[in-house]
Amino acid sequence: MWNPFLKVEWLKEGRNIRLPMMLIFYNAILAFITILFMFFNAESFQEGYSYDTSAYLYQFLIISTIQIGMIFVLMPFSVWGFYSTDREKHMLEEFVMIPGSSKQFIIARVSVIIAVYMMLFISSLPIISLSCIYSGLPWRKIIRLGIMLFICTFWSASVSIFSFSYCKKGIWAFAQNTVIEAVFILGTILGTEIMRTISISVSGMDNLAPITTSLCLLLSLINPLAAYMGYYGNITGDSGLMNLYCGRIGIDSSTQAFSFLFYKAASIMCIFMGIAFLALAVWQMEKQARE
Repeated sequence: MWNPFLKVEWLKEGRNIRLPMMLIFYNAILAFITILFMFFNAESFQEGYSYDTSAYLYQFLIISTIQIGMIFVLMPFSVWGFYSTDREKHMLEEFVMIPGSSKQFIIARVSVIIAVYMMLFISSLPIISLSCIYSGLPWRKIIRLGIMLFICTFWSASVSIFSFSYCKKGIWAFAQNTVIEAVFILGTILGTEIMRTISISVSGMDNLAPITTSLCLLLSLINPLAAYMGYYGNITGDSGLMNLYCGRIGIDSSTQAFSFLFYKAASIMCIFMGIAFLALAVWQMEKQARE
């Protein structure tokens, strides 16, 4: 059956001035970075076809990092926009008592958010393709970047919708969304450092206990940036970042296969956590309907 809220949500988002402003702002930043790299590496083109492609590889990585980071930065403002259209107009109260409407509403909301952020990615394809041409990366790397952006968007959108369903005021939803993202992104890194410090202080040795290493690895897998960190190592073959992080928790990440498996496992965890947040959002809205 066709979701009755999907068309409404898409028309509402399409008529919002926020979408064209996001497209302009998003691509302006990426274009500015590309122009800077081309300007500072203009001398390399004078050397003919043997110019160094490593600079443009880092350009691609910087652009992809900014694209990932902007998802987590812009998403709390998306939940703020929910309240200006729904809570203030009391639209939710009109359908929250209808059986199954909460699930349809949340599916429509997350679908529109993912569609908007994927639209941002599609609009940036000419800039990303230019980076791939100069760096010599194959086109399938762009597809993998799109998949990574989709996973991070799904996770962040699920957190935003959960905050929207749980809090009755926009400021509290914005704060809760920001705190949840900070806990999973920065809190997991801090947690691994705390467990590492405690293990070293208790054992008196530099090597971590196997149980501590396992706990740190599991904690790292629920960090959405861990998926991108593994993607970074796998796409470039440079495992320096993985070695720096995983070496501190007693894991040998010198092989590219580990980066590949690590980011695959972290990506799957992001999907499961997103589904869990959406399920909690449905439960919370149905709970409010019964009260």
